[in-house]
Amino acid sequence: MAEVDHAALEAVQEEIEALAKLTEDAELEIALKRNELMTPVFEKRREIIAKIPKFWPTVLQLSDAFSTLIEEHDLPVLEHLTDVWVKNDPKDARLFDIVFTFSENPYFTNKEVIKRVLVRKDEDGEDEPYGADFKIDWKEGKDLTNLKRKKDEESSPSSFFEWFNDEDVNLAQFIVQDFFPEALSIYTNGGEDDFGDDQSEDLEDEEDEDEEEEEEEHPKKKSKK
Repeated sequence: MAEVDHAALEAVQEEIEALAKLTEDAELEIALKRNELMTPVFEKRREIIAKIPKFWPTVLQLSDAFSTLIEEHDLPVLEHLTDVWVKNDPKDARLFDIVFTFSENPYFTNKEVIKRVLVRKDEDGEDEPYGADFKIDWKEGKDLTNLKRKKDEESSPSSFFEWFNDEDVNLAQFIVQDFFPEALSIYTNGGEDDFGDDQSEDLEDEEDEDEEEEEEEHPKKKSKK
């Protein structure tokens, strides 16, 4: 059996990792340039759709990606949604804010509800994106993320607004890469241009995994006879 040249293997692996790093850096530079070029176009679009009644509530409901997140009790709140905007960091394409602007409403006092994506170091020292918490100032008795569960429900009712305190960035990245750029197409084509099918499946899979983990951590107690 031929002797393995470990030094050669290590050298090749180092070259692969170096090229991967260069590729990643190049992709980030391209993303920054794309953001710079697209922002004025999105601002022009923003002025146009501001004149369309209920544009953003309509687009959200047309998007398959949000079908697993928006509950019936969220709809009256989302009726007050007047704008959705992606604010990119000018120096790092991995960092951004997704800003949801609301008109005055009976649910919370925030004018803006923000999903902020930042980057931190993981256990291996690698950059890891995560969603930072955001505090929604709910008015008394209006907090949709803290509804009392019914007797026949295993967990508290979900709400679209729980997402603003979730570290998961999959939906945030989908909004930035697909939903926000294609919002006008989703609206004009009745949702046919939505790219949310795969995203919806991913979200459902994640919810199933979370439920399985919760059941493992907190097994149901047997009822007493």
